[in-house]
Amino acid sequence: MIAAVVSAFAGGFSDTGEKVPQTSFKVRVNLLENRTYFDHAGGDPLSLSNIRVAFIAGERKVSVGRADIGKTCINFTQVGDTGTTLKAGDTFFIEGETPTNVKDGSGLKFGSLKLHKESEVMWMVIDTRSSKTVAMGSVYL
Repeated sequence: MIAAVVSAFAGGFSDTGEKVPQTSFKVRVNLLENRTYFDHAGGDPLSLSNIRVAFIAGERKVSVGRADIGKTCINFTQVGDTGTTLKAGDTFFIEGETPTNVKDGSGLKFGSLKLHKESEVMWMVIDTRSSKTVAMGSVYL
């Protein structure tokens, strides 16, 4: 099942002929702030308006974008800049909520997806214009 989910996200949902940005990210999580930080580590510039981030934990998944602020996330923004274009050296973060059953900063929630401390989560940055994966990896909470 996980392979099917990853394949669908990694392969994209359509072929529009758009050039897919090639970018790498270093990802880190701060559970006390309920934030996942994405550091642009090199490659093509990206617009926050043209990406979504998928989080996959086992068979559970959620996809988050700027349009989801106030729904499945609290914030989806660039650090230290009011713009939306990310280039090498820039950072953006996605802020989630504390799950209702967690009181000690050991979890993170995006919509219905609850992530817990000491678990590994796969992430994928997806270009919304082409529906193709820009970058992917995993992070340990």
